[in-house]
Amino acid sequence: MSFLMKFIDSLAENEDDALWDQLHKFYGPILEIAFIFPSWRRSKLPISLAVMSFYAFIFPVHIWLLTVGIQCVRDDFNLASLEFHYWLIFMFSLVALLMMNGNRNFMISFHRTLTSDVGKYRAGRIYDEKRPLEWEHNKKKQLLKFLSLPTLVLVLAGFSLLVPYLQKMDGTVEYNERGANMKLPIPAWYPFPTHEGILSLLAVLGQFMAAGGLATTVATLDIVVFRLTQSLLFEYQVLRYALETLMPRAKRLYTLKYPAEDMRKLRTNDEAFQRCIGKCLEDCVIHHQDIIKLIKDYKTLVKWPGFMAYGFGTGVIGLSLVNMLSAKEQGRYEDIVLFFLLALAEVLNMFMLSTFGESITTESKELREQLYFIDWHLLNTSNRKLVLNFQIGVTHPVIIKVGGLVNVSLDTFSSIMNTSYSFFNLMNAQ
Repeated sequence: MSFLMKFIDSLAENEDDALWDQLHKFYGPILEIAFIFPSWRRSKLPISLAVMSFYAFIFPVHIWLLTVGIQCVRDDFNLASLEFHYWLIFMFSLVALLMMNGNRNFMISFHRTLTSDVGKYRAGRIYDEKRPLEWEHNKKKQLLKFLSLPTLVLVLAGFSLLVPYLQKMDGTVEYNERGANMKLPIPAWYPFPTHEGILSLLAVLGQFMAAGGLATTVATLDIVVFRLTQSLLFEYQVLRYALETLMPRAKRLYTLKYPAEDMRKLRTNDEAFQRCIGKCLEDCVIHHQDIIKLIKDYKTLVKWPGFMAYGFGTGVIGLSLVNMLSAKEQGRYEDIVLFFLLALAEVLNMFMLSTFGESITTESKELREQLYFIDWHLLNTSNRKLVLNFQIGVTHPVIIKVGGLVNVSLDTFSSIMNTSYSFFNLMNAQ
């Protein structure tokens, strides 16, 4: 027991109030509810253990039930495909939870950096200036707009589970020849009768609890990736602004260092002023280095969950198209709507992820362009060398890769859509 408590204490050793203030500011309590980033401090330990027990039980049990259920309904291609889709989502969520907890230190590193100003400028706090303040205020509006997308995905997923169940609530009992209860929200085999009494209630309640846990996990992952991306884009914007206002900030710094000097007599070739320009450039370089450190943490956090999302999504979309065609041939129009909603949810999730990666790449390119257009011809030789070194550091745009193979970009999203359609054509030709 003492070994276990030491291990738990080691997980909590990097937690402090400043970190949790930042996490609650970004996410509220959702990280703990979804077990994406639980608190292991002694005061929060009972809640974290209870949430962990819930996911550790509900996800593996329903993965097993779906594995058996797919075998039990294998004669119905559309139903087996639907259960396989749910199985993939459960597997993705379970693995993603394990990965996010395994990468806990990278989450801490990223958010701890944000507890104070990432960019520290000697000419004055740049985050207090008008345009950075406007960008900071726009974050809340962006979050509200973004939340409409996960909400839509959750609504679609809810309809895909609830509507078929409501259609089957006719008071009859139906088991197939392999013992799967066809009247449950997700037809499945259980090692006990599930058509009446408390056992029926437990089976239905268990499926809806699993669906709720699934929705919470996927939505929280979406929000985490959005917030991480939003922070990176904001820092890139501030850095571009710092380069854009390089000369005014250098003059401000000169005024702070030499308050007795007459600014009307200041010349750009003044040695003291050039030193101030160099200090402002150094601040920009250090800010960029800190952004790159954040990007390394970001890449680690999205590397495998993003790869699984792309991989699973590609197959699910193609399979859903095949299911829609099969349902049309059988005249099961409610299944067409169901599989359309499932495919749409996957498309929206992958489009969202691709947009995030594309935005980071675009911002890194715009930073390079902003650096090119500074008044470098007004700099002395030393500062020109510093600009040249900075230019080398931003020559190549930042490209987010998942699985070490796939670029997170809109080009990848387009390729996935084409691949899914090709898979549909291949299956349709069989």
